[in-house]
Amino acid sequence: MALKMKQLTPMGGAELLPQLMTEAILPTQGTAELPLDSLVAASPQWNFYAPLPDDKMVELIASIQENGLLHPIVVWQRKGQPTMVLSGHNRLEAFRRLYKTTGEEQYAKIPCTVRDDLTEEQAREIIVDSNWVQRSLTPSEKARSISQKYALSGRKARSANGSAHTSTYDMIAQQYGLSGRQIARYVKLGSLEDELLILLDDGKVSVAAGVKLADFPPHQQKLAAQYIEQGGIRPAQTSALKQGMTDAELKALFCPEQQPKQERVTLHIDVPAQLKTEFLQMAQSWLEEREGFV
Repeated sequence: MALKMKQLTPMGGAELLPQLMTEAILPTQGTAELPLDSLVAASPQWNFYAPLPDDKMVELIASIQENGLLHPIVVWQRKGQPTMVLSGHNRLEAFRRLYKTTGEEQYAKIPCTVRDDLTEEQAREIIVDSNWVQRSLTPSEKARSISQKYALSGRKARSANGSAHTSTYDMIAQQYGLSGRQIARYVKLGSLEDELLILLDDGKVSVAAGVKLADFPPHQQKLAAQYIEQGGIRPAQTSALKQGMTDAELKALFCPEQQPKQERVTLHIDVPAQLKTEFLQMAQSWLEEREGFV
């Protein structure tokens, strides 16, 4: 696995990265300066992280010009295939822009930590681990990172520890400085459809709602995304989400105004005087949760 099992103390990604990469990448084969055109990016399925925005890229370029490259990028040298970048896609892009702009030979090659002894799983873990510590990730990127980490290192943990999922969550939690419960929630969020992940990043879907919607089949997730995009989602609607709901029930929950007018009745019920307030609160809460179904 790419990371040692230990508690990482909270610190900024820039401070933690050298420590992490020293520990995460097994003993290196060596460092070399490689031509820019000999390197290829990891596939979008592996490297799903957004590139730096223009203002941050300008800052990175200025830093490289002033201080040089502080940390070599990490590449995977494979027989008969182009050398793949695992960590440092933005640094490579900064070098390419510098070389194109200045024409200076010092930017024609980039310092690389070269690995030629990795499995595919190790290579993918390096991409996830390095982005986790050095980037400010969106909620969807965090979810996809931890889901992928779980799929990669989780399989190994379950193989070593039977089928205890908790040990897998706790192992990743130790590495990433989170709780096991947070890891479990992020793993679920990672199964959301893209439409809901976008709403999650935009703050239109809460983590609690995303975790519940992750249990719904893909077509219902897409339906929910359409309804939420149009009218948002309230806490009462989040509470009312139940796995196994029909499409009609889902629509009724999010679009009650489109449902036929429901007949209403007035109930008379005797309760102990000292329980009146508690009973009314409980009844009101129940009605709000059942909104659209009464």
